[in-house]
Amino acid sequence: MSFARTIFGDVDPKTLGVVNSHDHLIRVGAGEVYLDKDHQLDSVDKAKEEAGYFTKASLRWSQDGGTVVDMCPINCGRDPYKLAEVGKGVDKLKIIAATGFHREHVYLETQSHWINRYSSDTIAELVTADIEEGIDKNDYSGPIVERSPYKAGIIKIGTAYGSITPFEHKCMEAAAKASLQTGCPINTHTTFGTCGLEQAKTLISMGVPADRIAIGHIQRNADIYYLERILDLGVYLEIDGTNRIKYQPDSNRILELAAFKKDGFEDRILLGTDSGKRSYQKAYGSVSGVDYNPAVDGPRMIDEGFDPDYVDKLLMKNAQTFFAFREER
Repeated sequence: MSFARTIFGDVDPKTLGVVNSHDHLIRVGAGEVYLDKDHQLDSVDKAKEEAGYFTKASLRWSQDGGTVVDMCPINCGRDPYKLAEVGKGVDKLKIIAATGFHREHVYLETQSHWINRYSSDTIAELVTADIEEGIDKNDYSGPIVERSPYKAGIIKIGTAYGSITPFEHKCMEAAAKASLQTGCPINTHTTFGTCGLEQAKTLISMGVPADRIAIGHIQRNADIYYLERILDLGVYLEIDGTNRIKYQPDSNRILELAAFKKDGFEDRILLGTDSGKRSYQKAYGSVSGVDYNPAVDGPRMIDEGFDPDYVDKLLMKNAQTFFAFREER
C-alpha cells in the first residue's frame, strides 16, 4: 500500500485532505533570514495560529482537514522539534517536512560549504537518512549529527535565476540518488520561474521518474506554451505565489489553471502558497496567508465556472497522488 510520510509517521495519502504543496511554518535562521529578516518564522504560537486558519478553511473541502508541506530544506533553518510542536497543537493538521537543498544563493559563501567537500554519494546518504531515520536536530549545520524522531517526506532542490550552478547541479545529483533509493518525490524551487524545463530534463536524465518530480514557483513564468512543454515531459507543476500583486495578478494563475484543464493536464497540477515570510502570513498581520488555496482560490474557481471535480484535484487529489512514496524501491 502506498503512503505519504508525515512528521508523525506514514499515512494513507487519501487522508491528507487539502494539501498546500509548498509552504513554510517554521524557519529559525540561516541564509534566507540573514538576507531578509522577514523570512524569520521562529514562533511556534504564530505558526499554530497560521496553520489553524489553513485547517479551518480546509474543512470546507475535506473532513480530514489539511496538510502543509513545509519546504524548508537542509541547512536553511529547519527545527523539527518546533515543527512537531505546531503539528501537535493544531487539530486536523498534518505536516510533511523537507530534506534536500535550496538554491546556492541562500547558502551565502559556498566555496567551503560541505556540499563542495563531499561527494554526491555521501550527500545522498545524508538526504536518505533524513527520510529513513529522522531529520538531524542540528539541521546538518554540524559537525555533530543527532537524529530527531521526525522524518522528511519530500526532497527539495533549487536553482538560480536563469542558470543551474555547479553547486546546485551537485545537489540535484544527490537528490536524485536519494529519491531513487527511498521512493521519495522531489519538489523544486525555480527562481522567478526560470530553469523549470531544465530542472525536469536534468532530473529525468538522472533516472528520476517524471511523475516523481514537481516543478515549483513556475507560475512566475506565466507563459502557458512554455509551461505545457514542461508538462509534456510527464512531470507535475506546482503553482503557488498567491496574492503577490507586486509580481502579477492572481488572474494569471487562474488563467493558467483553466488552460491546463482544457489542454488535458488536469491530473498533474499542484497548488501551494509559499507564504514563507512574516509579511505573507495572517498571524503576523497580512491579509492573506497559508490558507489562501482553500479559502480564496477554491471558491473563486467555483465562482468562475471551473469543474468542481477539477477543483478537488487541484486542492486535494493530485497532491495526494504526488506525495505518495513509490512502493517499488
